[in-house]
Amino acid sequence: MEEKRMELPIAPKWQTTVSTLKCDHIDEYVSIMVKNDWTSTCTWYRQYKEVLSGDKGRAKPDKKIRKKIPLCQGPLCSYVTGYRDQLIKEEQETRS
Repeated sequence: MEEKRMELPIAPKWQTTVSTLKCDHIDEYVSIMVKNDWTSTCTWYRQYKEVLSGDKGRAKPDKKIRKKIPLCQGPLCSYVTGYRDQLIKEEQETRS
């Protein structure tokens, strides 16, 4: 599968931007964070799914959250990449 590459504009003037939206995959509100180097993360993923794979010392999430963990699309979720791509497009338009 060939991945479509996008030319990244130079770093924007902002440091980090965050947007909260409803994730239909897990049926909860999540915050999507994009840094000025264009790395992006979902706070729900980091709080629940990512920590389960590495940190054994944390308390287990409740039953409701455990059911949603397999539904989470992870760092390549369309919401995460979509928000990042939207910001990239806006940044390219302002510099044109």
